[in-house]
Amino acid sequence: MSQLYRLALSIHVLAGITGLAAFWTPALARKGGATHVRIGRIFYNATSIVALTGLAMAAMIAIAPTPGRARVLAAFLAYLVIITFAPVYHGVRVLETRRHPPLLHTPFHTLLNTTAIVAAVAMIALAFTVRQPVFAALSPIGLLIGRGNLRYARRPAASHMSWWYEHMRSMLAGGIAFHTAFLVIGAGRFLGTYFTGPYALIPWVLPSMIGIPATQIWIGYYRTKFEGEAIRGSRLAVR
Repeated sequence: MSQLYRLALSIHVLAGITGLAAFWTPALARKGGATHVRIGRIFYNATSIVALTGLAMAAMIAIAPTPGRARVLAAFLAYLVIITFAPVYHGVRVLETRRHPPLLHTPFHTLLNTTAIVAAVAMIALAFTVRQPVFAALSPIGLLIGRGNLRYARRPAASHMSWWYEHMRSMLAGGIAFHTAFLVIGAGRFLGTYFTGPYALIPWVLPSMIGIPATQIWIGYYRTKFEGEAIRGSRLAVR
């Protein structure tokens, strides 16, 4: 079991580094271009491998003869996997379905996002049980992701570019998850930076504190751009 766990961990770390590196190219490259699409697929594949190996490690910890605290950490690892994979999977499916959100409404999409909501509620309960503030701090993420993804799949497109904004929002959420994992695990291991006491929450919440407002600003920029182009186009049509 220990050898299998180490193998899963090695693949998990390698996929995480790949995903972190791949995130920035489609984020900054010309949207819809060949580079954006090619590297975006690498990011999605890396996220899928991170999710599969993360769940495998969580399962091995849960079934091993380990203390209860280890099983609590296994549950938290499974939760992190869910809130990392759910937005990226949703973002890719949004790109495939474009202006037809109801096509997202598949059994797997519903199960994945419902699980994110249930797991978030479980994290809230677990936070009070084991007195772990990190669980409580990250629990709203699962609620927001799961509820937001399910709502988007059950209503008509608000505008002809809604899919663009939703795709960006979801993929950037996945990027936030990757950067959180790097700060929590990689900063100490690779950079020798450790946070203790109340400062231990910093690597957990800092990427969200920066990433969420940045996402809104970025989407706002494209919303203004596209709506401005639509208005100019309608004026030219009238003339």
